[in-house]
Amino acid sequence: MSKITKLRFILLVFLLLTTLACGVYLNEEEDADETEALKLQLTVQAVQIEQSSGTNNQDNNTPPQAIQSNSESINQQQSNSQVAETSDDEDDETPCNDSHIIGETISDGTVFSPGDTFKKSWTLRNEGDCDWNTSYKFKFIEGDRMGGESSINLPSVIEPYEDITLIVNLTAPTTAGNYTGVWQLFSDDDEELGRYWVKITVGVVAPPATTFSVSSANLYFTKIAGADNICADITASSAGEVTYKFVDNTNAEKPGAVFFNAAGTKTVCEPTPSLASGMSARIYIDNPNHQWFGPIVAP
Repeated sequence: MSKITKLRFILLVFLLLTTLACGVYLNEEEDADETEALKLQLTVQAVQIEQSSGTNNQDNNTPPQAIQSNSESINQQQSNSQVAETSDDEDDETPCNDSHIIGETISDGTVFSPGDTFKKSWTLRNEGDCDWNTSYKFKFIEGDRMGGESSINLPSVIEPYEDITLIVNLTAPTTAGNYTGVWQLFSDDDEELGRYWVKITVGVVAPPATTFSVSSANLYFTKIAGADNICADITASSAGEVTYKFVDNTNAEKPGAVFFNAAGTKTVCEPTPSLASGMSARIYIDNPNHQWFGPIVAP
């Protein structure tokens, strides 16, 4: 409290005491309410002076900017603490052990002959926070083992977000059918990671059915026994009957048929009574193609 404020406070107290002393000698008939009102007014003024003095002292000792700065600092510390807690929570969401397949060989349903040997591989990525050490194991757990390894230790340490390719050597069963084998990765304390499998079919695969068709019909004019003919070399993909018709530029049609015992080429011809220069002809394969070949033009 400053010296001036102290003097004001002492003076106010002195006036209050003086007033109270004088009140003793006042006429008893004077209104008591006025005395009480005066005491109340002086008390209020004393309190206001004290409060004003306290505020001034606070203003003198602690600038408003400093108070605001301290408040902002506290708020910032609280905010930083919340961010740190949130970051810790996010880090905790990544498990210690987590595997993810990013590639494999031998697609599901691949067909093998009985007794065929093959290799199945899986490329896995460590997507956890922990290293995979050499005590981690890749174990067969169910299904058809097909002669594959029952357990494989990792050959080296795999750090987070590194990849490893695991391979099992398999033999297709001797009996036709569908077969599935399942392997699983285990940590050094036997925590279960991902499961991975191989699915194959054992059996003889029938060759695809061959569609009977004519792949070509090469046209040409020729003489047979001194007579003019129009001929075609017809090539078929398999056994079957080919029906056809020759058509010249006068729209005259000469139908025919030829049978194939197997895939190959056969020649068919039809006489042409008058082979004039500029005459043209073509052939229509009715069965099986429904297709035109040609035309050719006589020299």
